[in-house]
This record gives sequence, C-alpha cells and structure tokens, in this order.
Amino acid sequence: MLGTALPSDFVELSERYPALTVDEFLSIHIPAPGEERYFLSGTRKLLDALGARRDAGRSHGHVPYPEPGGLLPWGDSSDGDLFYWKTTGEGPDTWTILVSGRNDDWCEFRGGLTEYLAGLVSGAVPPDGLPPDFPGRTPSVDSD
Repeated sequence: MLGTALPSDFVELSERYPALTVDEFLSIHIPAPGEERYFLSGTRKLLDALGARRDAGRSHGHVPYPEPGGLLPWGDSSDGDLFYWKTTGEGPDTWTILVSGRNDDWCEFRGGLTEYLAGLVSGAVPPDGLPPDFPGRTPSVDSD
C-alpha cells in the first residue's frame, strides 16, 4: 500500500489503459489489475533509489515519498530519465510533475499528468530535461 491516494487523472487513465509508452521512450507505470503488488514493488525500488541519491547528496534536495513534499514515481524513459509527482499542495490533484533527466536536469511542470503527457505529444509542453527530439514529429502511444 502506498499510503496515499493518487491523482484522479492518473486513476482515470489507469482504469482505461494498461501500461503506456509514448514514442517508444517514456513509460507510464500503470498497475495491471490483479498485479498491483508488482506496481508497488517497482515503486518502492524507485523510492529506495531516490533515497540513496539523496543520501549521496545527488537529489538536489528532493526527498522520496512519504517524507513531506517527497517525490512519488510514475514513469521512466528508455534513457534513464525518471518522472515523479511532487507531493506538495492540498492533495494529489494539486501535485506537480518533476522530471529527473539522466543528465542531472531537474525540471518541474506545474500541472497534472495527463496535461503534461498531452502537452508533450502536441508540442505545447517543451521536453525540458529530456532529449530535444522527444517526442518525434508523429509521436506514437502504445499500450502493453
């Protein structure tokens, strides 16, 4: 158990789709029905890795959830970028998106997950912290 509700747009997305991949690059971690333990296990591993980065002084002050204002992972990329919710604000629907780029870029998007994903695909949101050619000119969205 995570110990928190998740943003409603993520819940709606996960009720409609299995795990998604944007342009064969960005993977959105969506629990498969009956396989939630694997989702939780993967989340815990990513939280432990963030804790290790913090302990080594390489997290730019970011902390893993459930610490106050901690980061909660929701995706990763084929290049090693990590995607988090920053758990600050009035509740899950006010959390922002934080991208930890593989080149140690930390970029925040002040909006929800589906707004961020739709903006990336449409070109309305710049791929801050990510390769400049992501997504491609005709991005694909695939489901498992």
